[in-house]
Amino acid sequence: MSGIPIVELERVYHVGSLDPALRGSLHRSSQEGPCLSVSLCPDAWTAIARLGGSDLYALERGYGAFLDVHAAMSDPALRETIVRWAEAEGLIVYRERWKAWAFDEETEEWMHFDVDTREDAEAEVDEFATGPDGGPAIELSMGYVATEELGRRLGCGRFDDAFTLDFAAMAWARDAAPMLTGRTFDGVWFREEYAPERHSAPRGGIFPDALPQWTSIFLPRGAVDDDDALATMPDTTILPSTAIPRVISPGT
Repeated sequence: MSGIPIVELERVYHVGSLDPALRGSLHRSSQEGPCLSVSLCPDAWTAIARLGGSDLYALERGYGAFLDVHAAMSDPALRETIVRWAEAEGLIVYRERWKAWAFDEETEEWMHFDVDTREDAEAEVDEFATGPDGGPAIELSMGYVATEELGRRLGCGRFDDAFTLDFAAMAWARDAAPMLTGRTFDGVWFREEYAPERHSAPRGGIFPDALPQWTSIFLPRGAVDDDDALATMPDTTILPSTAIPRVISPGT
C-alpha cells in the first residue's frame, strides 16, 4: 500500500440525537470520540449500546470519505506515519504500562486491561489468577498512552487508553491527511466483525466540522434492515499519496 485507505459512503445511519448539547446523555464516553457515531447496522448498535427508544436518522452526502482505521494501522508505513506525527504533535507518548489479564467467559477469549501501576493491575485480578497459557495474570509492557493534548485537540476530554491509537488516527485523518491528499475527510470507519452477540459490528464517526455537509433524514424505527444496508458497504479503496513510503518486505 502506498496511499491512504478510505471507505466511500453516501448514506449512513445514526441512532440517537443530532443535538450536540445532548452528547453523552446516555453514555459518558464514545469509541468515536467527538464524532457523530454512525453505522450501516443501526439495529445491531441499538442493541449493543442499549439505545432502545432513541431516534433513527439517515445521513446522506454525494461523496463521503472515511479513513479505514484498521487498514491504515495494519499498513506498516502508514501506521509509522500516523504514530510519528502524533508523537511530534505531543498527542501520544510511549511508556511503561501494566497488563492485567482476564478471561472473558462470554466471548471465551483472553482480554487485558492496561493500567499505569503494578498496584492498579493487582487490583484488577484475583490473588491466585493466571494469564494466558498459565502465565502471570499481570505483566509489565510498553505501549502508547494519550496525552491531555489529544483529548483537548479532539474536543472529547479523557478516554480509555485502549483507544489511544484509534484516536490518534482520528486526529491524523482530520488534521494531517488533507495536506497529503488535497482533500478533507468526513470521518473514520472501523470494519469490525458483524457479531452483535459479541458486542461487535462495523461502525464509523463523522467529524463535527463535516456534519454540515451531510443531509439528515428522520426515519421511523425499524425502517432499516441491517443485512440490506451492510450489503451496500463498499470495499476499501486506496487514495494515492506519494508522502506515504512503500515498505519493501525482505525477499521482494
